[in-house]
Amino acid sequence: MKYLILLPLVLMPWLLASQTTEGEITFNETVQMRIELDDVDNNDEIRKMLPTSRSAASTLFFNENQSLYKNKDNADNETGGSHQQDGMQMEFKIMRPENRIYRDLESGRTVESREFMGRFFLIDEEAPRKSWKLSGEQKTILGYPCQKALLQDTSRKVEAWFTAQIPVSVGPGEFSDLPGMILEISAGERTMVATQIELKALPKDAIEIPTKGKSVSKAEFKKIVDEKMKEMGAEGGGGNVRMIIRN
Repeated sequence: MKYLILLPLVLMPWLLASQTTEGEITFNETVQMRIELDDVDNNDEIRKMLPTSRSAASTLFFNENQSLYKNKDNADNETGGSHQQDGMQMEFKIMRPENRIYRDLESGRTVESREFMGRFFLIDEEAPRKSWKLSGEQKTILGYPCQKALLQDTSRKVEAWFTAQIPVSVGPGEFSDLPGMILEISAGERTMVATQIELKALPKDAIEIPTKGKSVSKAEFKKIVDEKMKEMGAEGGGGNVRMIIRN
């Protein structure tokens, strides 16, 4: 007598990943903020009110040829609050920049639309390939086996976790060039962690090359930012609260 045994078919995420190299990934991006109070007296309540970090959602759209990383639609990109002390009202508001990063995975071309203090700048350059050192450390993120890699850059420490089960060499922000999708980045005071992965066909307009902003080189943009921050530091001597956000 022959018996027919039926077993349930369970498809793991990494098996589905082998069938497609297109979709979108939601990342939770957190930036630590360093807050300095010039007048430390009687500022305990103000210190409690000011945030030490802020988090917001971003989306990475990708296929085998290109990617686009931007603020997630309908995300809360504003943090604020108010405090009243000795008859004076203090309010603060932190707006998340409206940045977009497009990458052509074959040519290495990168187009960034960067917002800085209400002005937009467009940087269109071929990005230098990043050099990584793979480690033997492994962990699982959203069901995908990941391996740790360290960026070979003496100016900063960056740790990445990537999965070869999504064979697209890209990741959140400016990070890429690993043999698989980057699902987590730790770069000093900034972290980006995948919270949702959707492998699916994208609409034709999901990945668009940014066009908003004044065309500048990356070096020119850095000079503009550095000069403005220096100017603000010189003018800020009379204030009592200084908030430093590193991106």
